[in-house]
Amino acid sequence: MATFLQPGANALEVAQLVRNRMAELKMAFPEGVDYTIPSTPRGFVDASIKEVTITIFERRLWVLGVVFLFLQTWRATLIPMIAVPVSLIGALRRLWLAGFSINTLTLFALVLAIGIVVDDAIVVLENVERLMREDNMPPFEARSRRCARCRAR
Repeated sequence: MATFLQPGANALEVAQLVRNRMAELKMAFPEGVDYTIPSTPRGFVDASIKEVTITIFERRLWVLGVVFLFLQTWRATLIPMIAVPVSLIGALRRLWLAGFSINTLTLFALVLAIGIVVDDAIVVLENVERLMREDNMPPFEARSRRCARCRAR
């Protein structure tokens, strides 16, 4: 017998419900009859979550190294290090508000979003650092001027 998920069903919850129900039904099986559950989504989901966790950790190390290597300031390095977790929390909240579950597609989207946020943060930081260095602007003014140029395009 195979069990298939309906759209929007939680794979881990359904797997646990099937296990519980089969344990109840086993008491009524004739002697010598048993059941096996050949595969469950648990391993796949756990592996996906583990990969996302590893990717987040690796990205943080890369951001730390690359930004500090090129901009050579701790201040500029800390900004993307803070931006990634904040954007991740915001993305998870929006997924929850939209009613999405954490599955392979949403985990893949989170990994891509982390890459985009890191890339954007580095580009913005480089430009702000350049404006601060070349035009002797304070940080807030350099950021505001950078944003004004973006809006003008």
